[in-house]
Amino acid sequence: MPNEADAEVGRGVGTLRRKFGMRQQDLAMHLGVSVQLIRKYESGRIRIGSSRLAAIAAALDVPVGFLVDRSRSCFDCTESRELAELLAFVATKEGVALNRAFQRIKSAEVRHSLLALLEVMVEGLAEARRS
Repeated sequence: MPNEADAEVGRGVGTLRRKFGMRQQDLAMHLGVSVQLIRKYESGRIRIGSSRLAAIAAALDVPVGFLVDRSRSCFDCTESRELAELLAFVATKEGVALNRAFQRIKSAEVRHSLLALLEVMVEGLAEARRS
């Protein structure tokens, strides 16, 4: 029988899945299970086994620890506000898309140029707001 910690993990899976814009059907297909099983996991009615949890983390492209210990994850991180903000952004659909696109850029020079361009754009926007 699942306990409260198991239920919290299941709810966390559902929260992240929705944040990433993934449907229960998509996760079920990725894992090779039924949508009903995904619903039971996310509602906390069934404990998620470790191998299945690893597969879910892979499907969501997050570390397993992110699903297991949410008290230390991006949502509740109190150690560093900057880290919490960074991880909260990375957990968004846009953050995931940006990160994946950036990782596909093989040239370090292009990545550095892109970052420099973004910094100039942000500074320009900040300057425009001040005027």
